[in-house]
Amino acid sequence: MGALSLLVTGAAGYVGRATVEEARARGHRVVALVRRDRGVGFGEGVETRVADLVDGDLDAALRGVDVVIHCAASLAGSDAEMRRDTVVATERLMRALARSEARRMVLVGSMAVYGASELAPGSRVDEDTPLETRFAERDAYCRAKLAQEEVAAREAVEAGRELWILRAGAVWGPGRLDHGHLGVGLGPLLLRLGAEGEIPLVHRDHCAEALVRAAETPTEGPVEIVNVLDDERPDRLRYLAARGDSGPILPLSWRLFDRLAGLRFPRAPGLLRRPVLRARMMPLEYTNRRLHERLGWRPRHGFEEAMAAAKMDPAQR
Repeated sequence: MGALSLLVTGAAGYVGRATVEEARARGHRVVALVRRDRGVGFGEGVETRVADLVDGDLDAALRGVDVVIHCAASLAGSDAEMRRDTVVATERLMRALARSEARRMVLVGSMAVYGASELAPGSRVDEDTPLETRFAERDAYCRAKLAQEEVAAREAVEAGRELWILRAGAVWGPGRLDHGHLGVGLGPLLLRLGAEGEIPLVHRDHCAEALVRAAETPTEGPVEIVNVLDDERPDRLRYLAARGDSGPILPLSWRLFDRLAGLRFPRAPGLLRRPVLRARMMPLEYTNRRLHERLGWRPRHGFEEAMAAAKMDPAQR
């Protein structure tokens, strides 16, 4: 495989910057697309282009590009904000892709799109697990990522372009050791909901490598989906022990919250809505078999090694 011209959206973000570095390391020409020019430097061999995905000149942004890796995303906000920044932005990007010479897009999806409400504890989640159907009870992020996948797949098929949807787990690494699968934080106190089951984690560097490998690989069919997860997926006890939390931790049963969520309180917070609670806290197992088989991905480091490095990184301090 020869060198490609890869455009990375959201290049200044947590996953985007790591993806730019990974693409450079693998010998590709990289175009870093950012919303605003704030003097963000990407190093030698990276061209920076500026465009807003909603109202910018995307035809110019995609000029001379072979493959797009779409990392730009909003992690929080209202439904309207998430729709603009996630769904509308992706629709415009896909339509510009159809007018360009680029042949493939890699979309950073999310494991949040799966519906856990109807699963039994201990079930295995893979690419064939049903998607969430109880949209109103999930958060704006889940709803936006579901709509984003639908828009991207429709536009890819209509335009005759290849689309990878890489559903990433909870991305972690230096500067990002907190995530929604641990429990509820009340000041310094963590309410740890349950101990069993795997946390669907993917290290930032592992995620970036998977994205670049997908950019290099033709899809089998118009749209191909792969879950992106680490090989080592610790339970909450192992994760918190490795992280070395100094604050107090109060262990509680997730089943207690599940019973409370069954009462269906009006305007209940997230973890008192059953679909949210079960997606984050119910003990489940996961597989990344397709990631290995289709993209030839292998982990670079083990969990404890990566956690120790993350804690030493200046970004974590």
